[in-house]
Amino acid sequence: MLKKRDPKNAWVDIWSIAIDPKDIYIDRSKPVAPAPVLAIQKNGDPATKVDFLILGDGYTAGEAKKFENDARRLTEVLFATSPFKEHRNDFNVWAICPPSAESGISRPSTGVYHDTPLGASYDAFGSERYVLTFDNRALRRVAQFAPYEFIEVLANNRTYGGGGIFNLYSTVASDNAFSNYVFVHEFGHHFAGLADEYYTSSVAYAPASERVEPWEPNATALLGGRDLLKWHDLVSADTPVPTPWHKEEFETYSREIQKRRTQIRREKRPESEMEELFHEELAHEQAMFAKEKYNGKVGAFEGAIYEAKGYYRPEIDCIMFSRSDRFCAVCRRAIERVIALYS
Repeated sequence: MLKKRDPKNAWVDIWSIAIDPKDIYIDRSKPVAPAPVLAIQKNGDPATKVDFLILGDGYTAGEAKKFENDARRLTEVLFATSPFKEHRNDFNVWAICPPSAESGISRPSTGVYHDTPLGASYDAFGSERYVLTFDNRALRRVAQFAPYEFIEVLANNRTYGGGGIFNLYSTVASDNAFSNYVFVHEFGHHFAGLADEYYTSSVAYAPASERVEPWEPNATALLGGRDLLKWHDLVSADTPVPTPWHKEEFETYSREIQKRRTQIRREKRPESEMEELFHEELAHEQAMFAKEKYNGKVGAFEGAIYEAKGYYRPEIDCIMFSRSDRFCAVCRRAIERVIALYS
């Protein structure tokens, strides 16, 4: 049975079908794995562990070792980040990289097209940085050879990009200077259903037509006030809700960064210039946030899930808000709940 959320975020049934395992049309063939299954780390029986599968796309047969190195590097990044760090022993990590005829993945906005095993591509939903594959069959045919609850697709590319969909998969371009950040951020979407907390970058999603309480654990419309805030138990008595911060100053700076970012892409300038811009932005934001009175405190800071007004995030900063390297307390708790569910 399939369910979806209605405009009020309530579950409704949309489709169901009965499956008989003895039906003659259940495929019982035994396909051959397209590449070796690598055990990046094995901590126990998959029945009692979180099984995380890393797939490669756009890696040629000659780049198999590069894929393995990328997978191992990003595994270390994940487990250097709390709360994954504290729960490393609860995870198995596997990796498979079906060889691609060409190196790299498609980027239609620049006229680049590659026929890769998983079909990963930039420009998903018209967003130049959004990397997804819409070939679910190809993805699952490769993934079937390892135990998994969660999937990451490593795209063999330098251009900044990635994507993440709750309970489906997440992606990252492996060779960008900000690959570590994108990997963990997008995995947060996929693993724990975390919302994007930023709101000044262009996105592929239309704003909500009606203000409703988000289902995501790290965003709120604050419709019920402080007492009904979904993370109210983490808010200190001396922290006001909504929580003041220098929002206008942040927005003025961020709008200028977005203009420069758009210009770099429009003029097709080197990726190194985009990376330099992001380094500059991160340093400026970290210095700005360090001066905030409620920095490091849980509250309700206006500006979240792509909207400047009416939605709130738990802390001034989080990896779901900026290119930080840490999750806020609310996101950490949401991640730990999912780890406990599977391990």
